Amino acid sequence: MKLAILGPGEKAMGYTTKRLHEEANKIFKKVDMMSLVDVKLKVNDGVDAVYGKKSLKDWDYALLKIDSKRASVGYPVVRFLDAMGVPKQYKSETVLLAHNKFLTLEKLASHGLPVPETYMTGSKESAKEIVKKQKLPMIMKLLSGFGGQGVIILESKEAANTVVDTMKTLKQEILIEEFIPNPGEDIRGIVAGEEVIASYKRIAAKGEKKANIYAGGRAEVFKLSEDMKEIVLKAMKVMNIKIGAVDLIQNNDGQAFITEVNINPGIGGIEKVTNLNVAQRIVEYIKTQMKK
Repeated sequence: MKLAILGPGEKAMGYTTKRLHEEANKIFKKVDMMSLVDVKLKVNDGVDAVYGKKSLKDWDYALLKIDSKRASVGYPVVRFLDAMGVPKQYKSETVLLAHNKFLTLEKLASHGLPVPETYMTGSKESAKEIVKKQKLPMIMKLLSGFGGQGVIILESKEAANTVVDTMKTLKQEILIEEFIPNPGEDIRGIVAGEEVIASYKRIAAKGEKKANIYAGGRAEVFKLSEDMKEIVLKAMKVMNIKIGAVDLIQNNDGQAFITEVNINPGIGGIEKVTNLNVAQRIVEYIKTQMKK
């Protein structure tokens, strides 16, 4: 059995990719780290994706590691893999959806999943009209981003209007989201197939509202309720993702809302706090999905 890990390549591996590579080497005959930018796409009487001198058809599964920075490169590669029938954890459409926060929320909401009230506009004037009607605090986000980057929590209308002016100067679309009152915590469930394989809670640093680990938050063990588990698994099904993560936030009444669906989740924090071998669980799931 041969596994291709398609992402930043061997020289730029982060913790998560290293762990997946390490666990995969224990199970599979051959594990190849491939840089997305080095994949050659070919069209003639059909389509082919080639790495080195070999077609990716020669591998039994492609584990995709496509973050927001590589979405534009990754999308056509995954589209070719779709056409070639190479097994992987999601299809090309998912790359576009998952790296656009607003399209993600639209997709989830259209299937009845709970999301915060959110607006998107390309107009500075329209954005300021939305700001006038929003309660404080409010949240503004970039359409793509990771690790809590590109998320701004605003405590005043003046500050919000300043951010609108700045984002339009930078030619950014503006996403405005209601703030869900909560104790500064969010919850992540990691999924492989139809199973939540690990979950934990992230708690904001003192004085912070963003709970992301990159923003200085800390993590602790947390078991999803049955309702949360149902939301997480349905979100993954709606987005057509087999390996990924769903982030939830609870309001003060305990109601859960989806804030993000992640096709490239880091596992460092969750492995450390839960003492679970999350990488192994992901690799074991991949084994069940390989070409027979």
